[in-house]
Amino acid sequence: MYPCRFGLISIYNPSINLTNPSNLLPPELWLEIFQFATYVHREATIVPLDPFSPRRVSNNVMAVNSPSLALRTKLSLVLVCRFWRQLSISLLYRHVVIRSPSRAQTLLKVLRLSSESTSPLTIGCKAKSIGYGYWTRYIEIYTHARGSHHQHYLQTILHILQSCPNLSMLSGSWNHDLPLAFLSYITRFCGQSLHGLSWSEHRSDSEPYATLVSPVFLATFQNLRVLDLRNIIGCDPTEYEKGSRPTLPFVQDLILSTHARGLQVATALILPSLRNLTLRTSMQGTVSNSLVQVFLKVHGASLINIDLPPPSPDIDLDTEYAPSARANSKHIDLNIFLEDNVCPNLTTFTYPITSAVPNALVHNNLRRIGLRGVRADGLYPETVTATDTTRHLMAVTPSRYPKLEIVRTVGFLVDADMDTLLKHIFIWWVERFEKVGIDFLDGEGILWAYSDPEEMQGSDGTGRGKTKC
Repeated sequence: MYPCRFGLISIYNPSINLTNPSNLLPPELWLEIFQFATYVHREATIVPLDPFSPRRVSNNVMAVNSPSLALRTKLSLVLVCRFWRQLSISLLYRHVVIRSPSRAQTLLKVLRLSSESTSPLTIGCKAKSIGYGYWTRYIEIYTHARGSHHQHYLQTILHILQSCPNLSMLSGSWNHDLPLAFLSYITRFCGQSLHGLSWSEHRSDSEPYATLVSPVFLATFQNLRVLDLRNIIGCDPTEYEKGSRPTLPFVQDLILSTHARGLQVATALILPSLRNLTLRTSMQGTVSNSLVQVFLKVHGASLINIDLPPPSPDIDLDTEYAPSARANSKHIDLNIFLEDNVCPNLTTFTYPITSAVPNALVHNNLRRIGLRGVRADGLYPETVTATDTTRHLMAVTPSRYPKLEIVRTVGFLVDADMDTLLKHIFIWWVERFEKVGIDFLDGEGILWAYSDPEEMQGSDGTGRGKTKC
């Protein structure tokens, strides 16, 4: 009754044209799809994610990319067909991580073989002669593995850098002193192409100044736009005052920590284009407000956006993955940034709610305030004791910030919380700020509000509406 069709012989029909589905879309659109499917922010740039960029509530377990999943996707794309391989090979080698001498040797071998190959590696004739290194834009170097202090490992790294002529981002984590020749070769190979540099020296502050890295060395990268010095140690600070201050004319984003030596190195630089400052606070060690004041005396006038992530035991962690800060943790004094003529052009100020509430200082140019670490239980106004969140919200008034337009709960999404009363509480704060002409938004950029009386029973049955700003 139901004959088996597996044994039937299909007859080839020459009138039917079998088309390749890959050819139905132009290569540019395929590449856009691959980039979206494998994008990870920290693998594309060392610039921290803008705290005011809208966050989304994830309704899909596969909605957010991680470095490991993105790498697996790239490895799968290059194995599908030749057409997909030619497109996605550039994504596979765009971001390279060197964690050990053995991995460095393997990577160098692959780069050399690809440059010697006569087969078409990618779409584009230039890449055929240079190899996979033509597509590399970001390299991370670590020296934690065994044998990383040997000179042979450093030589391998230099050969890799030489094979990547279009390198624009370099991140180095150094556990050992570096020879002067190594630093000079980095400048020679990457001095003109680098737009972002992250330099970390993981050693104790009590160790002597044995490294040769100085502001003069950093100034050899004249095309830098981003500079990360949160873990730099540098040379003896007394040497900075002996010569003229070097200049980095195009640096717009600066990432620092409260470590004294990093602040001293940044203060010794001339950064005329500096606009954005991210200042990380470590739970270990002390917070030197005096060094922060000296830094702001030099660079405060040019700053437009300042971000103070919550204190973290590991300042190398991304802010999104760092553990929550405690109120008794050491914080930077917020009053330093709000005092008269310290940061006169500041328009965006983001800080944790666990820090002390600033004094009644007036800042005439501030337009946006971001609050990190907000939780649902901290938004309830009628509690026995005021919470950190309510104290900070009550301190935001037009008399202090005449031009303030937006207050946002960075990273806190109303839709993602399970508290059934939270939306009513959040709308209460929205209406309170609305009376003084300020928009109170959650981390998704939503301005929560009640609907009109005739629309009280909306599609969700709650009578609440939301507007994305």
